[in-house]
Amino acid sequence: MRRQTPLIVACACSLAVHLGSLLSPGWELPDADVPEGDARRIEATLAAASPAPAAVVPVAAPSTTRRSQPKPAPAAKPEPVPEASLPVATESVVSEPGIETLAEATSSAPIAEPAPEASSPAPSPHLVAKPLPRQGRVFYHGTVGGFVSLNAIGEASWEHDGARFQSRLTAGMGASDGMFDYRSTGRLAAGQLISETTSDRRMKKQSTGLIDQAGGKVTMQRGGDTRERTIKGLAVAMSALPQFLMTLDESLEKAALFVVGDFWVEDSVLIARGLEQLSLSSGKIEARHYESRANNGTQVNVWLAPDWRSAPVRIRIRSADGYVLDLKAVEVEIEGQVQLKAPETHSDF
Repeated sequence: MRRQTPLIVACACSLAVHLGSLLSPGWELPDADVPEGDARRIEATLAAASPAPAAVVPVAAPSTTRRSQPKPAPAAKPEPVPEASLPVATESVVSEPGIETLAEATSSAPIAEPAPEASSPAPSPHLVAKPLPRQGRVFYHGTVGGFVSLNAIGEASWEHDGARFQSRLTAGMGASDGMFDYRSTGRLAAGQLISETTSDRRMKKQSTGLIDQAGGKVTMQRGGDTRERTIKGLAVAMSALPQFLMTLDESLEKAALFVVGDFWVEDSVLIARGLEQLSLSSGKIEARHYESRANNGTQVNVWLAPDWRSAPVRIRIRSADGYVLDLKAVEVEIEGQVQLKAPETHSDF
């Protein structure tokens, strides 16, 4: 029996090695530091930008100098005009109340210099710098899992008509297995994506959400369970986060916003990690890396490819319970234009 011990140990070691190759996704990210300084809160644009108000113009602005009574035209010599029919200057002034007093006040008072503006915090930068393409679809290959990771496929898609938008992010181990299915709808205001509804399914658990940006409240439901969360600033649905990032000003370094996930709403810090060289199955491409860190531990990393109209070419989501979804683009189509063609066929969700 003792002779079998080395064989058992060898089998155990072999099994451990094989399992080790499956421990967590292979595309692990090193933990990066959060940049110093406060994160600027992103506010929701509640209405389309209105034109600047016109300058206030006085209605029938009274002159700042005393009005002189217009002199009557000289009468013809042959026919003298009776004195009683001539206009009286004092009566003319009284017939327009206020003009006499206003003229005296303005003529006697010196013109005041404009008061210096009170010091106030610098206005928030205009974060929307690029219009979102009206339609896009990105197909992915990657991994999904926790202790053990498995091969997965996924898709991110969106469309809008300039006023309303809808987005979707889905992933699973096959066409019939949607482990993650996040959807949202909303509107566009001054180019900013304003999420309004969510419908998320994760591991066969369905939840819905109503995002009231003006009222500062998010209401979520799952079965008979209802949750309500107060928000102070913009809240973005998980499925619309890649598209929201596509519109941002590239000068942004750090900001704060709320992220609405599957039955949770959390304050999150958004960090711009800059340009990186990303390896895809088709080769290397330059991509702009954004990282969102929510208070509940959820981390969302998105890489946007400037050469492909900022399409999200990699999406990585680590949930609070340690489950990781990591997807890399194999096909990219933006407004009917194929930016990247998949080397092999795939099935749609």
